[in-house]
Amino acid sequence: MRPLALLFACVIALLMPGPMVRAASSSGVEAPTVPAELTAKPLLYEIVRYLYRWHIDEADLDRVVQSNEVVFWAREIKVALDEKDNSRFAAVTLPQFRLEVRLKKADYVIPERDVRVANEQYRIVSVATIDPGALPEDAVEIKHVYTDLRDELFRTRNQARFPEGELLERLRAAARRELEKEGVQRPADAAANVIHLAPLSSVANEAWVYWESGRRLLRFDSDIDLADARVWEHENLSVRVFDIDTKVVVSLDEVSGSNAFMTRDQAGRILFNCMVLGRRLELQPAKP
Repeated sequence: MRPLALLFACVIALLMPGPMVRAASSSGVEAPTVPAELTAKPLLYEIVRYLYRWHIDEADLDRVVQSNEVVFWAREIKVALDEKDNSRFAAVTLPQFRLEVRLKKADYVIPERDVRVANEQYRIVSVATIDPGALPEDAVEIKHVYTDLRDELFRTRNQARFPEGELLERLRAAARRELEKEGVQRPADAAANVIHLAPLSSVANEAWVYWESGRRLLRFDSDIDLADARVWEHENLSVRVFDIDTKVVVSLDEVSGSNAFMTRDQAGRILFNCMVLGRRLELQPAKP
C-alpha cells in the first residue's frame, strides 16, 4: 500500500464511531491490563440492562442523558484463592450511577465431589452503591454513546427469557424443599397456586419468583448457570425466601442490616420484574 493511502486508511479508522477506551494515567506506572471481555460491548450492554431492571431509576438517567455517554470503569480484582481454583474476579463501575458491579468467572474444582465448576463468561455476583471518586489506577475507562445503548436495549426489550421446561421443574422442586424446611404451608388448591417469573439475565446466575398464593418472594442463585445440570446433580444452589408481610422494611437500619429482610424499594422492584415484566403461571399439582 502506498504511504499516502496507508495514512488515509489510518485516519479513516480513527474517525470510525465506537466506544472510547482509555487507561488511568499515572507517571511511571504501567498501564493496566484488563481482559478484553470486560470491556466488550455485549457484556457492558447486558450489565446496563440488568441494572436498568433491578437498580436504576428514571432520576438516575438525568446525568447520562445530558452528557449522552455512559461511562464504565473496568478492572480485575486479585483474590487469594485455594489450589485448583482459577476463578477470576472483576469490577465494573458506572460512576454516573454511583454503582459498582462485582463479577466472577468461576473456574474451580470441588474435591470431595470431583466436579469442576466453570462459567464461560463473567457473571454478576453483587451490586453496591459507592462514592466512585477518580478512575482507579488499575482500571480502564470505556465510554459508549447513551442514545446507541438506549436504542439497542429498547429494540430488544421484549427478548426476555424465562425458566421453563426442566429448569422450571427443578426450581419448583428446590422451592418446595426450602418451603417445607421453613415450615411454610402450601395451598392445597392447585388452581390458586399462582407464581410470577421474572426475566432471566444472561449475566447473572439467578432467578426471582413471586409466589402469589403464598405471598412470598423466592431467589435462586448459583455459581454456575442455573440451566447447567451440575447445579442440580450436586445441589450447588442457594434458595432464599422472603415473606412480603413480615420481611419487608422501609430501611435495613430497622433490623441492624440483617440480610433476612429486604427494603420496600427492593420488594417493589422485584414485584415489578415478576408481575409486570414477568410471566404468570398457574402451577398444576406436583408429580408424586
